[in-house]
Amino acid sequence: MTPRERVIASLNHQEPDRVPLDLGSLSSTIETGPYEKLKRHLKLETPTVTFLREHVDPDEYVLDLFSIDTRYVRIGKPHGWSLKMGPNNSYVDEWGTTFRKPSTSHYFDPVPPYPLADASVKDIESYPWPDPNDPGRTEGLARKAKELRDKTEYAIVADVPLLGPLEFSWLLLRGPEFLEDLIANKTFAIALLEKITDLHIQIFDKFLSAVGQYIDVVCVCEDLGTQNDLLISDRMYRDILKPFHKRLWGHVKSKTDAKLFLHSCGSIIKLLPDLIDLGVEIINPVQVSAKGMDTAFLKKEFGKDLTFWGGVDTQWVMPKGSLSDVSKEVKRRIKDLAPGGGFVLTAVHNIQDDVPPENIIEMYREAKENGRYPINIK
Repeated sequence: MTPRERVIASLNHQEPDRVPLDLGSLSSTIETGPYEKLKRHLKLETPTVTFLREHVDPDEYVLDLFSIDTRYVRIGKPHGWSLKMGPNNSYVDEWGTTFRKPSTSHYFDPVPPYPLADASVKDIESYPWPDPNDPGRTEGLARKAKELRDKTEYAIVADVPLLGPLEFSWLLLRGPEFLEDLIANKTFAIALLEKITDLHIQIFDKFLSAVGQYIDVVCVCEDLGTQNDLLISDRMYRDILKPFHKRLWGHVKSKTDAKLFLHSCGSIIKLLPDLIDLGVEIINPVQVSAKGMDTAFLKKEFGKDLTFWGGVDTQWVMPKGSLSDVSKEVKRRIKDLAPGGGFVLTAVHNIQDDVPPENIIEMYREAKENGRYPINIK
């Protein structure tokens, strides 16, 4: 099979020749630190290309070496904004949020002051929102997507680095108090969710008008889980947030025939029926270390409706495990998730600084060796 045929077969819950492999999305790529270590290990001297700060757009040599079946089309940067680093390893993004990377972190994290921390409903409309129709976001993307479709045999994934309405509101604009607003200041919370949803619909509309006819998968994000449970209750999700997801994701699906890929970390098992109801077809990253996210159970209960994209543990196995541990982990996830299709293998979320290159290589080697159909792992 070609890579595109392989991915599409699996997404359609058919068994391809082998389990498809991924590396490179907003939530399944590798950070600059471990990528530089990997390049040194491979004696690779090509430049490191990044998007969204330290997320790596992997080199074709690396993608070919690991037999990666996907390639990405990403929304561009607006003409009206450029990344400028400030003091203490910080910067302000186009939405007005300050990010800083502490020495103890693998990521740039949003930090106070949050731009809408003390805002009222009236302030939401007067806030200087970015232009969702800035032409820089889609400049040249239709041509790139068409070339990927016509001149390569890879599955094409459309990647938009936008957090979902809930996560955007509390993590970037309002701060943790937004979770309290959902109960104590509901009018404000709904107004902000409404505004973010409206802006995101406009951004996705322009993006998918450019690339929607050429792609196989389109990514959306909304972290709904923690290590042990949901971020908000399932009842609150259905009462408040689900209508916004229905409107946003429904618009996304109206613009393309591509499969809808949702990135949502944590223990989200309680919401999987709701997500299926909203048209979600792919769940990523399948955080197997979170409560209730047992891959055998997930496959049994939801495998006919969902493709699982991810699955290889990055909280313990990839950073701390031996090569033998990595081998066992990959075999376990293939055994649980691969039968009948509906599985694309990659690490659970982005590969970070604490993951040695040997474990990355072992993950993909084992996947190619043991991911051949029919699956025969005891």
